[in-house]
Amino acid sequence: MTIAPAPAPAIRSSDRGPVRVLTIANEPKRNAFSGDMASRLHRLLMEADADPAVRCIVITGDGTTSFSSGHDLQEVLDNPETAGDARANAAFTTPPLLGTPVIGAVNGNAYAAGFILALNCDLRVAGANARFCAVGARIGLVPVGGQLSRLLGVVTYPVAFKLLATAQPIDAQEALACQFVTTVHEPEDTVDEAIGLGQKIAEASPAVVRAIKAGLRTTMSHGLDAGLGLEPRLAAVIRELPDGNEGVASFLERREPVYPDPPADLQARLDKAVASHLTELGEAANHARR
Repeated sequence: MTIAPAPAPAIRSSDRGPVRVLTIANEPKRNAFSGDMASRLHRLLMEADADPAVRCIVITGDGTTSFSSGHDLQEVLDNPETAGDARANAAFTTPPLLGTPVIGAVNGNAYAAGFILALNCDLRVAGANARFCAVGARIGLVPVGGQLSRLLGVVTYPVAFKLLATAQPIDAQEALACQFVTTVHEPEDTVDEAIGLGQKIAEASPAVVRAIKAGLRTTMSHGLDAGLGLEPRLAAVIRELPDGNEGVASFLERREPVYPDPPADLQARLDKAVASHLTELGEAANHARR
């Protein structure tokens, strides 16, 4: 009997209505990233973010035993420079930079770069078999990719320090208790639950959701005062769109709102509002120091 060869490692893309599902498919190696998988994930994330019909992205691992174990270690041994290549690893830290919300459906182990990718998603939905591990301290490498920065926006300092300094895995229930994940489900239900959450987000105004990400990202990076000052600027951008009228009309008419896809240049408008605000803050700070 001929045994069929294992499928080639890949990042699969499919749509469930307005939710784009990207699947890390390398199950024989616990969904490790090998070959061009990382660069392909980055490319698919950017394509999804540029598609106005995509209102949420779900990233998951193939099967129900591993989200991703990180880099293919044999490839790292053969080409050690790839482990620290910022361009090759851009996919793992891209989700916070997108206007489209990203949900990690963690149906199994999320280790090393797999942990970084899960961390950088906006939300994480876990299977009961999920385990999260930041391995850097155990293997003599400084935790990067948001582990020393973004992690503190998700969990408290003691939780972050213990997770990073011990390099010991935490299970799904521990991750839920410290709010690293939002919900825990049976492994086989994890992806559907994440898609369901994505569809709930998709029912809201996609323009407002993009503004929310821009505002939260700015506040986390530049502080409360910067975030407070930015809010009216973002609101002004959204007021130019029909979303507000549709939201009010649907409420008065007692129906569900039907929001249009955001304009192609909306993210550029939001980014311009953020950049202008930060520039003014910087100029004011310089003036105050004189």
